[in-house]
Amino acid sequence: MTVMSIREFNANVSRAVAMVEAGASIDITRHGRIVAELRPKRVNKLDDPEFRARWERMVTGMQEGIPGLEAPFTADERRER
Repeated sequence: MTVMSIREFNANVSRAVAMVEAGASIDITRHGRIVAELRPKRVNKLDDPEFRARWERMVTGMQEGIPGLEAPFTADERRER
């Protein structure tokens, strides 16, 4: 995380925005105290096709369950294993 004084931020707004676009977060200070944070906008991961495919594969696997397992184990069945 980068720290900039408000004076430095005002003098370099374009550079600060470029840094945030690249993924950095910037704390802006006044008299040594943090007064603001500039950070990239959070993106909805489900809009990413690769993430969406992995997510759907995981959900499908959870719904189908473990092959051959019809119901949860009882306490006795767990002890036998």
